[in-house]
Amino acid sequence: MGSRSHFSDPESRAFLQRRVAAFGGVGAIIGLVATSFRLLISARFGDVAEELRNPDFLLQCLGVVPSAAMWLICRRGALEVRTIEVVETAGILLTAGLYIAMGSHIPAEVGADTITAFILSFILFARAVYVPSTVRRTILIGVAMGAPLVVTMYFHYLNSDYDWKDLGWGEVPESKEVVAAVSASVTTMWWTLVIGLASLATRVIHGLRQEVRDIKSLGQYTLERKLGEGGMGVVFQATHGMLKRPTAIKLMRQERVSLDAQARFRREVQLTAKLRHPHTVRIHDYGKTPDGVFYYAMELLEGATVREIVETVGPQPPARVAHILRDAALALNEAHSIGLIHRDIKPGNIMLAEQGGEFDVTKVLDFGLVKSTGADATDRTDANVVMGTPQYLSPEAIQDPVKVCPQSDLYALGAVGYYLLTGRHVFDGETVMEVCLKHLQSTPVPPSERCSEPIPAELEAVIMHCLEKSPDDRPSSGRAIAGVLEHAPIARWTREDAEAWWQRFGPLLESGGLEERVSATDNTLAVDLSVR
Repeated sequence: MGSRSHFSDPESRAFLQRRVAAFGGVGAIIGLVATSFRLLISARFGDVAEELRNPDFLLQCLGVVPSAAMWLICRRGALEVRTIEVVETAGILLTAGLYIAMGSHIPAEVGADTITAFILSFILFARAVYVPSTVRRTILIGVAMGAPLVVTMYFHYLNSDYDWKDLGWGEVPESKEVVAAVSASVTTMWWTLVIGLASLATRVIHGLRQEVRDIKSLGQYTLERKLGEGGMGVVFQATHGMLKRPTAIKLMRQERVSLDAQARFRREVQLTAKLRHPHTVRIHDYGKTPDGVFYYAMELLEGATVREIVETVGPQPPARVAHILRDAALALNEAHSIGLIHRDIKPGNIMLAEQGGEFDVTKVLDFGLVKSTGADATDRTDANVVMGTPQYLSPEAIQDPVKVCPQSDLYALGAVGYYLLTGRHVFDGETVMEVCLKHLQSTPVPPSERCSEPIPAELEAVIMHCLEKSPDDRPSSGRAIAGVLEHAPIARWTREDAEAWWQRFGPLLESGGLEERVSATDNTLAVDLSVR
């Protein structure tokens, strides 16, 4: 009846079946409640035994059966769209027929047509709310319900024994015909309005559902749930329509849809797509919605960020810290080798994932502030704009953002290692400016002085080397850091260690762990110092 094409995919078909079941269930419940109230009223003001013998009461009870049948049938296994629509149509028309028959037993003089039309209009409006449909299908069902109503009420009033003289209708033989015609005309008028309003409700609700469906669909991808937010966009879990591959989709924030933001977002995906290192998040696809929202698809990672791990469990074993720093340093080394600087390395942008049965696979995320230093660089960083997360900004990123270099990322990586070992930032402060001044002027306290557990001297030396104030005094590259950690006499974080850790603490992370604590200095910022 005009809606089958809207439910061609399994997800939409299942949604239609659930909604028809809900409609039937609600209809049955309301019918039972109305019947119960009628019995209570009879017990209080009349005779229950007599009420139970009334044909209209029995018909009212039977009116619950088709709705209950709709619920029961649609609660079973998956049905074809045609079957669902047949069940829905039969259930509605049978229910309407029983209530119309009930109305034919209600005395005409008490407004049988009005009572019956009210019940049917309630059913039609409830269907418009619960069941996704087209306007055409709503009109056809409305007409199929209304035609028997008008005809039945016409003959009911025509055959009524009530003396219509009391209402000023004239002689009884003529009055019955006039009354029946008036009743049919009024019922037709009101039912036409009911169909119109129900069709309008169907169109609005169906349109909103379609808009939500369109919003949730980006080309071949269907958005499922929000995973988090980054500096430039929001990340959702999605599924590729053809490959059925779980994917993460990042959309650029609507409030940042400017030409500059679009260019930055486009540059982020184009530059990130150049990276092939196994410890860098992989980019699968890139696109733009019809209304101009940019997005890109990347591998969906199962695991937790370094920040989530430390906030939930606390400081990590030195062997694991060395493992994370080594892998992240190699990922950064590839980016630096092709002229890319991340500029926002922090605990929230390093993830420990489970892939292919391997635990603690380090992944560097979110190249939203990436800067290209190659000959084809399109970035035009303002000399007065500090970009990054205050707790992990290098001194040169604060003093002169134009001089940000690969060693700036290594400074932030050292700060991440410090956080992993101690559970604390290198520098804390009440304000962004206070934290930035400490990066410029203060000497970091060695991790061993802030940690109760012993820390290998070689690991602490690597971290402190990364935290030198001058870029020239830091390691020459991420590969150099990885090389030192690889050959240092530090216990190895094995596959068994990783698996045992996730078996123990994984459930705690999945349940949400400790309450998240976020301050202004934890977030990625872009601060224009020229207006300070």
